[in-house]
Amino acid sequence: MCGIGGVWGLGDVRLDKRDAKRLIELAIYLQSRGDKAFGFYNGENVIKFPSSASDVIAMIDRIRPFSELVTGKRMFLMHTREPTIGDPLKNKNNHPFELKDIVFAHNGMLYEYTLFRDIRCSVSEHEYSYEYIDTYEILGKVETDLPETDSFEIGVAIQEEYNKCNDFIEALERALSYLIYFGDMALWIYSKREDLLALFKFERPLFYGFKNSKLWFASEKWMLESIKVKKIKALRDCELIVYSRDGEEYNDFIEFEIKGKSYCVENYVEEERDIWRDWRFYL
Repeated sequence: MCGIGGVWGLGDVRLDKRDAKRLIELAIYLQSRGDKAFGFYNGENVIKFPSSASDVIAMIDRIRPFSELVTGKRMFLMHTREPTIGDPLKNKNNHPFELKDIVFAHNGMLYEYTLFRDIRCSVSEHEYSYEYIDTYEILGKVETDLPETDSFEIGVAIQEEYNKCNDFIEALERALSYLIYFGDMALWIYSKREDLLALFKFERPLFYGFKNSKLWFASEKWMLESIKVKKIKALRDCELIVYSRDGEEYNDFIEFEIKGKSYCVENYVEEERDIWRDWRFYL
């Protein structure tokens, strides 16, 4: 179990010190869902540490006011981690992850993670067709230290679709329509290329609401209520929403196929909720 949450400014709105205070509160609430690592993206940098949100915020505050990483920004997107696959002491395994065109964080698990990788690699000679940001240089050679976590495969799938179609929403529709067969997820995904924020859920909780021309979201409703967010809604399974600075750009349900039949999850409830087990029907 992990926590995701954050804020997205609409129009020309910038975050202020009051928003910084709310984000600190929200981060501490989110650590109830995971306290082994805390990371965030403020529109400029991904910052993450293998420690609880409260400890990380306190550490940053000893160097410079944490609010300086918030004020004046147009977004602040967070993740608190309770790990499944990938040692959190190796910071490369902690969220968010930044690729060429996207930054994202995930709550959930790909239950058929190794199978998913094997299937994708067997389709063709597979090489990661993206620029992964977490690189380092050794003796003049740039090395890429790839994460070991299952979550990273979600970003790879989205980025690969983005490379093909050059459209963020279409890339999400394509990638998510098969990713849901391999596990569950609540996601925030940011497009650096198009300045769009996407929220998506499948069998993991995610809520969103508004306050002072800002979109706020979190893994649990009470967290948003505690920071006085209004008009809170729960995303439904397979619901994908995408926001630009002008407001909602897209809100629909990801369709998927079961044994050759197409379904929209808005009108379909699966009894077993184990669709990844029948992966042979989908590929």
